[in-house]
Amino acid sequence: MPELLLAQDPIRIHALEQQVQDLLRLQRTGPIVQQPLPEEQSASSTSPEKNGDVIDEDIVSPEQADTLIELYKTDMMPHFPFIIVPPSASVDKLRHVKPFLFLAILSVACFHDLNTQDKLCHRFKYMVSERVLLGGDDCLQLEYLQGLLIVLAWNQYHGRSKYYSQYLQLAISIAVDMRLDRKPIRPKPTNAGSKRDPISEKPGPQTWGAEEQRAAAGIFYISSTISKLLDKMNTFPCTQYIEEGCLALREKAEFRTDKDLYHVIRLQRIIETIDKIATSTGSDSDAQSAYLRVRGELEEFRAYLCSDVSDSHLLFMQFHTAKLFLYQVAFFERNLQQFPSMHLNILCEGLEGAKSFLDLYLWLPPKSEMALTNSEWIQLSFGVTLAAKFAIISKEPNVEPHTRDLRHRLNIDNVFRHLALRIGSLVGRAGDGNKQKDIFFYYEQRVRKIEKWYERLTKATGADSPISPSIAVLPPANPHRGSVSHSQGIPPVPPPATSSHVPVSVSFSHQQPQGYAPITYGNPNMPPTPSQQPPYQVPMAAVGMTPISSYQQYSPAPSIAFPDLMNAHGWDNMFTIPMEHDAMIFDVSQGYGLGMASPPSDATSTWDSPSA
Repeated sequence: MPELLLAQDPIRIHALEQQVQDLLRLQRTGPIVQQPLPEEQSASSTSPEKNGDVIDEDIVSPEQADTLIELYKTDMMPHFPFIIVPPSASVDKLRHVKPFLFLAILSVACFHDLNTQDKLCHRFKYMVSERVLLGGDDCLQLEYLQGLLIVLAWNQYHGRSKYYSQYLQLAISIAVDMRLDRKPIRPKPTNAGSKRDPISEKPGPQTWGAEEQRAAAGIFYISSTISKLLDKMNTFPCTQYIEEGCLALREKAEFRTDKDLYHVIRLQRIIETIDKIATSTGSDSDAQSAYLRVRGELEEFRAYLCSDVSDSHLLFMQFHTAKLFLYQVAFFERNLQQFPSMHLNILCEGLEGAKSFLDLYLWLPPKSEMALTNSEWIQLSFGVTLAAKFAIISKEPNVEPHTRDLRHRLNIDNVFRHLALRIGSLVGRAGDGNKQKDIFFYYEQRVRKIEKWYERLTKATGADSPISPSIAVLPPANPHRGSVSHSQGIPPVPPPATSSHVPVSVSFSHQQPQGYAPITYGNPNMPPTPSQQPPYQVPMAAVGMTPISSYQQYSPAPSIAFPDLMNAHGWDNMFTIPMEHDAMIFDVSQGYGLGMASPPSDATSTWDSPSA
């Protein structure tokens, strides 16, 4: 039967014969030789030389490397105190003993020179492939984990690599395989006689060293921060051993920032608890009880933070983020504003918390925000977005008389302008006029888009109110401002807690070994005992550390503010806001309602790492 079909189809027979001839011709001409790539493409795809480093290849000079390492120690390390470079560590020693960590630090500290930074980031990418991905068991070294953590912490400078998630999972795999989240394994003797054998294998350490303990805490902090603020899964949970390691670091206090690590981890655990309130399937009554419980924990933490006189910008910013996160979950996600007794309290506390958070950033000296970590930029984006939401809700007629002063103190319009000017002044590192190469260009665009959204929604609701005669709008925040006029009933702006007229949270001391006495820290759930008198009380308002229950006196129970608006898509998402260029944006003339679209921002307008 097949032969009959072939006989009836001479065209098919001819095609088969042609294929056979083509195969024979290829066999006679020999094996196929791979054609070389074009010179430009081949040069760009080859890895750097393995024998030399960035100094040998003249990407950076020894003097530049020394400056960048010192910049990391003084300006950047306080924002991420999980990887410490001792003051005694020289550039030459770090370069030869820990070349991977050395390159990671250079790649994030070289933020003033975008062209050089691109070369360093490109080199780091190849070193990750050669040393970590293809390193086998040799990659299980603390140096590789530390280098990855550095790049993850300041990933905005590696943003275009799109490798954030990959680097994070690589770091987690190293930490898990090294068992840094639990006690080290102590090898057991093979037989009873080897217990007394002097040449048998000695047991391993009972605890990890200080560097390993800091790294384990750092990987949890990064993984948890990204997962909670960006609604992702945390693949490296905190363990009791990590907390115990932070307590041991605080007691030893080898470096000044070691005393803050336990506070950072504890605050992050509180943020995780807040996230559970949002995802819980329990009743609203259970959510209300959980909200009050977490609110009490934050109030106790505020008391500890004030008595400990910490100068950590990281810790203060994280504390205000935790407060705003609680208000976000309670007011917008669990809709606890349906409880009349709690509605106005949450709204007022949200406005005051947003002001304290934004003041913390606006008080920073100019250009110092270039040392902020990727996590801190995400927190700032969250704070600005939530401040705009609370400012809009506070204009509802039933609550406006009670929130007017707080909203005018927040002065969100002035905050938008000041943020855009500050962040916009950071753009231009490329040197060739191409702003899109600079990550701060997208940060500035994010601020301006939130501002446009806020203005458009304010006009749509028509809920704007005149300025109260009892309080004037505060001038733009200025780190060098002097006294403020007390006329028209304006309360004086509290002076900074340090003599340099900068808030205490930004006065970083050089990372010198400190001889701190052990800090008494009892049960985390109990307030300090009367015998534990703090040595000095920082002016709480100077750093936004006023008691959380400041607005308990507001007793009226207004109706739910903007019920249609708050039920619209996007108000339960902390980063989702409608943008000007989106086709589905609501029509201002139609007001607001359930049909109002709130699509997510495009990837280039977010403040977080492009891949985070």
